[in-house]
Parts: sequence; structure tokens; C-alpha cells
Amino acid sequence: MKSKTTTLTYPVFIPKLHKNDDSLFVAVNGKRMLIKKGETVQVPREFYEVIENSRRQSLEAEQYILSNVNEG
Repeated sequence: MKSKTTTLTYPVFIPKLHKNDDSLFVAVNGKRMLIKKGETVQVPREFYEVIENSRRQSLEAEQYILSNVNEG
């Protein structure tokens, strides 16, 4: 008897930045996905973690840049 494995998924929303900005390519350990922008989609945990890490790093980089611009 085969056991059915379920993959946990997580909701992700990636905003469109311009009219033709339709999808985001994400690769994790040889697995690839095109994630549709402009709507909430469900993605497996490993893709969710990569997207969230990228989002956090972008916010940190923006804060660093703004803090250095204000000092100059």
C-alpha cells in the first residue's frame, strides 16, 4: 500500500512592478517554479523560505541605504 505524502504549502503574494511583470522564477536545490505575480498563490515550504529571505534582505538593504544617505 502506497502512503500519500502531503506537501505543506504557504501563501505568497508578489506584487507586480509594471504591466508586463507577470511571474518570478525561483529555483531551490534543482527544483524550479514560475510564481505568478499580482495574486496570492500557494507554494511549497522551501520556495516560501527563499522568497521570504529575499524579501527580508531587500528590506534590510533599503534600510541600510537610507540610513547612510541621511548621514551624508
